[in-house]
Amino acid sequence: FTGNTALVTAAYKEGKTDGKSLIKSWVASYAGNFVGSLILAYLAFKSGTLGNAPASVAIATAKSTLPFDVAFVRGILCNWLVCMAVYMASGCSTMIGKMTAVWFPISAFVALGLDHSVANMFIIPLGIMRGAEITIGQFITKNLIPVTLGNIVGGALMCMGPFGSAFGNWGKKD
Repeated sequence: FTGNTALVTAAYKEGKTDGKSLIKSWVASYAGNFVGSLILAYLAFKSGTLGNAPASVAIATAKSTLPFDVAFVRGILCNWLVCMAVYMASGCSTMIGKMTAVWFPISAFVALGLDHSVANMFIIPLGIMRGAEITIGQFITKNLIPVTLGNIVGGALMCMGPFGSAFGNWGKKD
C-alpha cells in the first residue's frame, strides 16, 4: 500500500491511469496488507516463538496513545523515507545497489521510531494478543487512521510531488 501511494499516484497524475484505478489499487493493497498482517500476527502469537517478550505490548501501547497530529506527522516522515527507498532502488541495476538504496532510508525510519501503517497492522494487533490494554477502536482511531493518512501524504505529495513537478507533468496545463 505505502509504495502504491507514490507510484500509482504518479501514474494517475501523469494520465497513465484513472482515478477509479488509483482507488482500486489503494483499497486492494491496503486490504490485502491488513489481512496478511493480521494472519502473520496471529501466527507469530500462536507459534510462541517470542516467548514472553514484552516489546510488542510496549510498542503497541506507545503507538496507540499518540496524539493524532504526532501519529500523522510520523506517518508522513515514514512513508517519505520508504517511498524514497523504493524510488532509489528502482534506479539501480544490481541487487547490491538496490539493497544499499533501501537500507539507509528504511534504517532511518526504524531508528527514528516513525510509523508505517502496514507495519503497525502487524505489531499493534500482536501487542493486543500479547495483552496490551488497547481496544480495536483505539488502534484504528489513534494510530491506523492518522498514520495511513500521513503515509498517503508522505508518498504521494512529499516523495513523488517534487519529482512529478520537476520531471513530469504535475501541475502543468495542457
